[in-house]
Amino acid sequence: MMRRMWIGWLVLALLVGVVPPVIAQQQKIVVYSALPDLETSLIHREFTRRTGIPVEALSVAAAGTLQARIRAEKDRPRADIFVGGSRDFHIPLAKEGLLVKYRSPVAAEAKISPAYLDPDGYWHGWYLGALSIIINSERWDRELAPRGVRKPATWDDLIRPEFKGHFVMPSPVTTGGGYIFVAVQIFRLGEDRAWAYLKALNANASQYTPTAPGTITLLERGEAIVAMMWAHEAIGARILRAAPLEVIVPPDTGFEIGAVSIIKGGPNPAGARAYVDFLMTRTPQDINARYGFRYPVRADVGVPAGATPFEQLKFVKYDLEWAIQNQTRIRERWTREIGR
Repeated sequence: MMRRMWIGWLVLALLVGVVPPVIAQQQKIVVYSALPDLETSLIHREFTRRTGIPVEALSVAAAGTLQARIRAEKDRPRADIFVGGSRDFHIPLAKEGLLVKYRSPVAAEAKISPAYLDPDGYWHGWYLGALSIIINSERWDRELAPRGVRKPATWDDLIRPEFKGHFVMPSPVTTGGGYIFVAVQIFRLGEDRAWAYLKALNANASQYTPTAPGTITLLERGEAIVAMMWAHEAIGARILRAAPLEVIVPPDTGFEIGAVSIIKGGPNPAGARAYVDFLMTRTPQDINARYGFRYPVRADVGVPAGATPFEQLKFVKYDLEWAIQNQTRIRERWTREIGR
């Protein structure tokens, strides 16, 4: 009897062009993505092709903004998945009880390093990125090279007076890259010296962009000469759009483990688990490496074009637990003392 009623609903829905809400909730997943539109849409198209599950995506290339949105919606979650952005933005949500524990069997089958997976099961790392110094080579050659200015090779070089008004970077308040950069300076110099460094850097800064790709956009337009940004964003702009950008990865740099997590109380938990499983497979990590130029965590996906092998980079000793515990305090101090 119930089966006949259900079939009747489907026939009626097809006749009048309306899908019952229960069916829509069971089939669709809603994804909050901190990745750019290109990678997000390519990966979602492949996910839907393989699983039959449609994806409704909100892409905002600012993990801090999406983190704040998930907190604001905690009493009535609207999304199933938070994807992209460093694990630094997923871990606080797990501690606040806003994520669901899940261990993908695909991660185990692929023998993904435990270093990229949350031991408690609240997030899965699926790509890596490294912070870098980026130069607009056209403006450099035209304006700074004739003056004999030396190219920056270290973080300390960025506070040299010849870069005054020429420097941009993503905001530490709204982006993972900006926050990790600030934390790197604290781990590199100690907190007091780091804030002195950041104030000196602020004297050279013309803008802090609210999203990470916004920094690359300014550089591509020639509205800045020097920037701090993820290396993969500049490599992608150079290869895909012939942007005149040079990438320098300094010593004592920082890195991200880009993560995916399931939002507690989301409308389609089964679809969310299928999505996490899919990101652990070869295809989405290959798409991310080819079009986003981010390092994969799977050993069977190659190093992105134009990138230095990840193991050859020199990273600062990064205290993840400290960075998580002090995230709110550091952001508040940035707002109070830097003020933009």
